[in-house]
Amino acid sequence: MTPTIGVFDSGLGGLTVLKELHRQLPGTSVLYLADTANVPYGDKPIEVVRDLALRLSDHLVSAGVRLIIMASGTSTAAGLEAAQARYPSLPLVGTIAPGARAALLNTTGPIGVIATNATVQSLAFTRAVHALEPTRQVFELGCPAFVPLVESGNAESLGAETAAYEYLQPLRLAGVKTIILGCTHFPFLLPALHRAICRIGDPEFRPRFVDPSEEAVRDAACLLPHSSNPSYGPTSFAASSDPETFGRHASALLGETISNVEWLTL
Repeated sequence: MTPTIGVFDSGLGGLTVLKELHRQLPGTSVLYLADTANVPYGDKPIEVVRDLALRLSDHLVSAGVRLIIMASGTSTAAGLEAAQARYPSLPLVGTIAPGARAALLNTTGPIGVIATNATVQSLAFTRAVHALEPTRQVFELGCPAFVPLVESGNAESLGAETAAYEYLQPLRLAGVKTIILGCTHFPFLLPALHRAICRIGDPEFRPRFVDPSEEAVRDAACLLPHSSNPSYGPTSFAASSDPETFGRHASALLGETISNVEWLTL
């Protein structure tokens, strides 16, 4: 079966996008690629991530997908424009522009962004927000401990809460009311983030967290070619390192059994 939609991430983070795909486009066949051999992307140079994003896009195009979602803030910042230039007729969706739009909806005051170091250094979210509202203040913060916590199955641990407590302090001091989860791994850390907010104990600091996944999938649904019917079937998975471990962690995060994860060769 040829998959309709291709999704890729450095590891487990893109599962937040996959869950939203299952909600908005139930039954549509999806091929999910996890580049676990290179996780995390956030500590790599932009040029390296761009090359990986293009190679993953190439793999999905070879598989015959009709639309690609870069389910990674870092990949979007580094590689979306390059992939669009390589495949001008193929719809490609990232997470940054959708996240900026969602954050600006019905909000005032400074916007915070928590993301990988590479995404923050690119200032991609700041540019996306300013393209829509040039005077809005944006504070971007790198959170390098978060992706390894999710990938190791420790998203709800005390260590995750402690990291969240430290990362949120500068945003509290900046007076942000809305925080974009700028990495698709980060929604899995929401319980730890909310516990950290309670631990901070500032009644004025009750930010709204924005997950770009919902808006990104809405974009994908609009862009999906309608010239032919989408194929329906189960989601298939491939990982570039240790597929068994990826399947085990993915099963826990999705609440369903993920088996037969294939090896991904880039």
